[in-house]
Amino acid sequence: MQLAPKRPPARYLPAVFLLLTDLLGLVLSFGISYQFRFGEMPRAPGFSLIWPVVLTLFSLYVLDVYRTDTQVAGMRAPVRTITAVILATFLTAIAAYLGGYWSTSQFFGRGVFPVAMLLFAAWSTTSRFLAYRWTKHRVGLLRWLVLGAGEPSRQLWRDFRQFAPEAELVFLSANEKLDDGTATEERLPVAGAVGDLETWGNSRCSGIIVAMSPPLPEALVQKLMALRLSGLPVYDLADFYEHSWSKVPVFHLRDGWFVFSHGFDLLQNPLGLRTKRVLDVVFSLFLLVLFLPVMGVVALLIKLGGGPAIYRQLRTGEGGKTFTIYKFRSMRVDAEKNGAQWASNNDSRVTRIGRLLRITRLDELPQLINVIRGDMSFIGPRPERPEFNRELEQTIPYYELRNLVKPGVTGWAQVMYPYGASVEDAREKLQYDLYYIKNYSLLLDVAILFKTLRVVFLGQGR
Repeated sequence: MQLAPKRPPARYLPAVFLLLTDLLGLVLSFGISYQFRFGEMPRAPGFSLIWPVVLTLFSLYVLDVYRTDTQVAGMRAPVRTITAVILATFLTAIAAYLGGYWSTSQFFGRGVFPVAMLLFAAWSTTSRFLAYRWTKHRVGLLRWLVLGAGEPSRQLWRDFRQFAPEAELVFLSANEKLDDGTATEERLPVAGAVGDLETWGNSRCSGIIVAMSPPLPEALVQKLMALRLSGLPVYDLADFYEHSWSKVPVFHLRDGWFVFSHGFDLLQNPLGLRTKRVLDVVFSLFLLVLFLPVMGVVALLIKLGGGPAIYRQLRTGEGGKTFTIYKFRSMRVDAEKNGAQWASNNDSRVTRIGRLLRITRLDELPQLINVIRGDMSFIGPRPERPEFNRELEQTIPYYELRNLVKPGVTGWAQVMYPYGASVEDAREKLQYDLYYIKNYSLLLDVAILFKTLRVVFLGQGR
C-alpha cells in the first residue's frame, strides 16, 4: 500500500499559537498583579511560579483546549478554558500550601494569585475565541471531498450552505441513482467518480466525508486508509455531524449504527443517573428560593390581566408517560379554543406580559416544581405535547428515542436551535437531542447552562 504524500502540519499552528499565548499570558498576568499589589515589577520570578505555569498548562491540556477544531462533549473553547483555569487554581493552591509557598512567596498573596488567575482566564478565553474564529474561517475556505451523491449527500450540502456557506464541496459519485432535484440550485455539483479519489485526495482539502452506504469496496477502504495515514481526516457522515455541528443526523441512521456506536452511557449508568437527579433537586430548590419573589410579582401581573397565573398542560415524559407541566400563562385564556396547534413567531395569542416572559424564559420557572417532583430533569429534551408527539413519531425516524431520558427545562436542542413550530423544526431539534443523550456528561450540562444564560441575557427566547 503506497501512502499519499505528507501534508504540512498547518493544523498544529493554532495549538502552537495558543501554547505560546498562554505562556505569555501567565507571565503578564502575574507581572501585572504583582505590579498592582506592590507597586513594582518582580525582579526574579523564583521557583514558586513554576507551579501555576505547569499546572495551568496541564489543566488546559487535560480539557483538550489546545485543539480549536474539536470540543469535549459539546463544551466549546471558552467554557472549557474557564473550567480549566478553575481546576488549575484549585490544584495550584493545594501545591502552594503543601510546598509552603503561601507564607514564603509574594506571588501567592491575596492580592496577586487570585487576580493573576482572573486576568489569565480573560486572556486565555479571548485568545481561544480568536483562534477558533480563525480556524473556522480557514476550514470554511478549504475544500471537503464527499464520497457519494445520493440523498444523504444532498442533505449534507443543504447543511453546509446553512452552517458553513464559504466551504467548497467536491462530490464524487459512487454510481448511486442521482436525484437532480426540481430546481437547478438543488443539483449536486458532482465533479467525478469515487475512482478519482486519489487525485482529489492529494489536492489541498480539509478532509473526506464518506456519505456512502456500507459495506464499502475493499479497494476504496485501502485508499481511504492511505489518505488517513498521510494526515487527512476521514469521517463517516454521522461522525462528521457530531464533530462539526454537535448533532446526530437522523436522516442517515440505521438500527445497526445504534448497536455499534459509542456513547449512550447514561442509559446504563445508575450512579450517573442518581448524581444527575441529586443535582437537579439541589439546583431547582436553589433557583426556586432565589426567584420566589420574582415569581410572586409575575403571578400578580398575570392575574391583573385576567385569568389564572399558572397554566397546566399534558406533556410526554420519560418512557412515553404523560405528566402535567406547570408554566406561567403567556397566552390568552381561549388560546386553544379550536384545539391544539403549533406556536409561531409573533403569535397573536401571546399576551403583552406573556411576550416578555417568553423572551426572558421566566414563563418556565414553575417547571422547577416538575423537576423536584421527578417529572423532569433540569437539562434534557424539550417536553412535547402528546398530540404532537404521536404525529412526530409517525413522521420522523427515531423520534421516540427522545423519551429515553427525562425532558428538561432547558437542553442542548433548546440552546442550539431556535424555537421550532413545524415537523421540520422537530426533526432538526431531534438531532441535537440525540447528540445530548449520546454524549451526556457533567461538562456538557455546564455548557448548556452557560448557553442558557446567554439566551436569557441576550433576549433570544421565543
